[in-house]
Amino acid sequence: MKSKRIQARSFKQLLQEELVARCRSNPNYSLRSFARSLQVEPSALSQMINGKRPITEKMKMRLGSALGLTTDQLRRLPASAEAMQGHNEIRIQFQQLTMDSFAVISDWYHYAILELTYLEDFKSDAIWIAQRLGITKSEVNIAVNRLLRLGLLKKNEKGKWIDASENGELTHLSPSETSDAARKYQIQLLELSQNAVREIAVKKRNHTSATLCFDPEDLELAIERIADFRRSFARDFQPKKAKDVYQLQISFFPLTKQKDNV
Repeated sequence: MKSKRIQARSFKQLLQEELVARCRSNPNYSLRSFARSLQVEPSALSQMINGKRPITEKMKMRLGSALGLTTDQLRRLPASAEAMQGHNEIRIQFQQLTMDSFAVISDWYHYAILELTYLEDFKSDAIWIAQRLGITKSEVNIAVNRLLRLGLLKKNEKGKWIDASENGELTHLSPSETSDAARKYQIQLLELSQNAVREIAVKKRNHTSATLCFDPEDLELAIERIADFRRSFARDFQPKKAKDVYQLQISFFPLTKQKDNV
């Protein structure tokens, strides 16, 4: 693992991010495969990644070494948010939620999972969700745990997962974090859109565009109009019985190069 990839704020988060990255590069990769590469029991690794088992300093050094991290890098990386020194409980909880929020607005499938809960045949089952979204079970489990911690997902009296979000409200993030997360999220959506063009029949999707002359001074008004349309569209198509989750994406940007960017 190259040092430039170490962006996590705790070793637990690093394990989560590394597992998700490996699953994306290889759809057949699993938590069991990850555990095998780290020479640790899958059940133990699962508990550590999900915060159900503390990561000791000895275990952090052992697993970190297997990931190719140096001793110096590992010493600077706390085992988990809970292991950080000099922070009170409220601060630690807020920091964990901030990490979770950053991940939620970075990865498209968090929102998709919330929308899945409205489907007629929805199942509170990681394997079912993974199959419907085309992601791995490990990605689902990590995402569901984040959504539960944030209060965006909860269990009803029957134990079924339900959407508990309020207009997508998340905990507060710094402008730089929000910008980075939003950028990553939009890149993922563009990649998904490209896949849809290649793999999904035209009758089941819609990709259209318009090329027009435009005055950049009207950009603020244009963005407001697009936002109004997006909200109106979402309200008009709230089905009583949903069968699938769709992604509405609108792109609007200058094709001409900007002089101040030259």
